[in-house]
Order: sequence, then structure tokens, then C-alpha cells
Amino acid sequence: MIRPFRLEDADAVAALLHRDDVPQAVTGAGIGHWLTSQPERADAAIWVAEEDGEVAGWVRARLRWATSAEGVAELWAFVEPGSRRRGLGAGLYDTAYAHLLDAGGRVLESWTTGEEGGHFLLARRFAATRTQEVLQLALATADLSGFGELLAAREAEGYELLPLTAVSDRPEELHRLDAGATAAVPTTYAEDDLRLDDWLVEALRHPQLSHEGSFVVVAAGGTPVAYAFLHVDQAFRLAANEMTGTHPDHRRRGLARLAKLGTIAWARDQGYESILTDNDRENTGILHLNRSLGYLPVGTETQYLLDDLR
Repeated sequence: MIRPFRLEDADAVAALLHRDDVPQAVTGAGIGHWLTSQPERADAAIWVAEEDGEVAGWVRARLRWATSAEGVAELWAFVEPGSRRRGLGAGLYDTAYAHLLDAGGRVLESWTTGEEGGHFLLARRFAATRTQEVLQLALATADLSGFGELLAAREAEGYELLPLTAVSDRPEELHRLDAGATAAVPTTYAEDDLRLDDWLVEALRHPQLSHEGSFVVVAAGGTPVAYAFLHVDQAFRLAANEMTGTHPDHRRRGLARLAKLGTIAWARDQGYESILTDNDRENTGILHLNRSLGYLPVGTETQYLLDDLR
């Protein structure tokens, strides 16, 4: 049975996503927040598939609200491996597709980390467009030997590394920094319209965003110039990089590395076991940084595009 998502389903959906090939760092609170934090123009919706009264699959769908391109829709569906080939995925997809078509979607994006998901999308007229590497850092063996030296060198230049909690009184500056970095990420449709009010709700107030474990580098005078945001899934001792970036005027100084090292040190001290991240293969700078920090590939995410949503 396919039915609309209810907030009381959130924990069951999170448990479902922990059974993915690479377990997702997501909580019930995070699932609920995704739906309730979307601006009205996103027409966001979630449906679940039930078998014997248990959640066996889900799909989320929306119009992408942070891009200036019109009519860009996205959906992502996942069905528990033991419940596949019973029509649940097709039912979820068809329901979300119809919703996005009615909402004004013109093109449709989706993604998958598995061959089976790729076949599903190709059979529905999608074409593969981009790939991302899924990487994981085992915190027990993470190398933090250069952290202190890098921190001292940047402090001598006037920079300071602070937890996000210490700069929470600068939301507009944080937004400008994050919006600039996000717009520069290689993607089919750039997120170049990340508005402050939407960002405050969706990103800065996300229940999984650790304000103690995310770090910001500020220049002399206190202006944020680099950052690394960290989402946490405490029950599974799993964290995930949400976004990392540096203002163009302050690049080539190791500031993104410094911020990420701050998140790694904090997560290890708090007893987390690993940190997940995913990077577009064209984003060679962040890929090189993550690999140099000890992140190892654990999967490949392929992005797909249906360029005529009719």
C-alpha cells in the first residue's frame, strides 16, 4: 500500500535508510525536518509503502527551490531489499511523478548508488549525467597529527577556528559564505538562489546539524571565511559532512582542511565511529582534500536526469 507520509513514520523511515548499502546518517527528526522545512514553492511531499503494517519503502519529492532554473524537480525512492520486485518502487515513483508533474516540474532529477536502481531509472527514460564518490572516514584511525601545527600557523596569520555555536550571532554572514560555496559546487543545475530565510530554516535549524561539532574559520575582525558543517546520527555513532567551503579571497591557505580537522577531532572525541561524505567527481579540490584526510571510497552515486517531465 502506498500512502502519504505521517510524521509518526519518521523513525521507521530512518531505520529503513540505515539498511541501505551504505547506511545513511539520518534520524527520524531529520526526516521530519526535511518535509516541514521546505518552502511552500517546493511543493514537497513524502509517501511510504507499507507491507504488513510496516514501512518497507519511501519516496520524497520536491521542486528544487535553491536554483534559479525553473521547473527542476527531484525525487528519491528507496525500498527495503527484501521487499523489492513487488511493485512498491514503481508505485512510489508513479505517485511522486504525478505530484511533480502537477506542481509544474519540467525536468526530473534522481540518483542511486546501486545497479538495480540504475536499471529502474533507465527504464523510465532517465539518462545518467554525473557521478559522485561516496567516501567514509574511520575515526579510530584518523590522522590528526598535523592539526595543531596547521592551527598554530593560521592563528599566527590572524585566523581563528571556532565551533558554530560561537558564531551563531552572525547568520547573515554564514549564509553568504554557505550560499557562495554551494553555488560553486559542480552540478547540472547550480543552487544559485539560496535565500536567507529558507536557509535559516532548512539548514541552520536542522536538528542533525551539530553546532558544537561544526566549525567555522573567522578572519581578523570575526568575519566567517571558511566552514565545515557536520550532521550527526548519535544512535548509530555516524556523522556526515553536510557542506565545506572557503571564501574565494581566503583560499589556498588550508582553511577548509582546518575546519574539517576540527569536525574530525570533535567527532572522534564524542565517540562517533565514522564520517560519511559524497563529492562530485568534477569537484577535484574537495576530493583531494578528503582523500588526504583519510576518507576512503565506499560507493558511487550516479545522478540521472529525465529532461522532459511529461
